Amino acid sequence: MRLQEHRFEEPVRVALGRSRNTICTVERVAQAADILLNRWPTTTSKKHVAAQKACLGALKGLKKAHLARKAFVEVAKEADI
Repeated sequence: MRLQEHRFEEPVRVALGRSRNTICTVERVAQAADILLNRWPTTTSKKHVAAQKACLGALKGLKKAHLARKAFVEVAKEADI
């Protein structure tokens, strides 16, 4: 799979950190996966787990990047970040 296929068509901006004062522009599936797995600021939910699976599936070539982006956006909205 080409690296380009792991990029989001449109970046997603999220606010991380305790005060939500660190703005991250997420352009790639790997970035989204890292945030979901290692830097997620809220408790885990069903949408969070679904977004993790979507991102990891996209990295393995089992899912499309646009589906991973959609799941990431949904969980970011849920977490209000």
